[in-house]
Amino acid sequence: MRCRGMRSWQLGSDYQGHFSRAAEARYISLMSAGASPGKYHCAQCDQSETSCDCEKFCCLCQAVTNIRVCDDGLMYCEDCRKACDYKTSD
Repeated sequence: MRCRGMRSWQLGSDYQGHFSRAAEARYISLMSAGASPGKYHCAQCDQSETSCDCEKFCCLCQAVTNIRVCDDGLMYCEDCRKACDYKTSD
């Protein structure tokens, strides 16, 4: 089946709006708005740890001292980070 006005070379196997595998990886990396390397963002406000104004408490034990944002975007105290092996940005 040919579409009117389209040449056969323009109708690739991924004509239905799908990206080829090579183009997909390139497109995703260019369009990614991920966190800059080495900085984790708060899951609630999507700000970097230094810019986050959210109330800081451990999501596991509700402690309020030594709280840091980890790679999953949640905040943990030092004891819970060590026990669960969560990593901070530094």
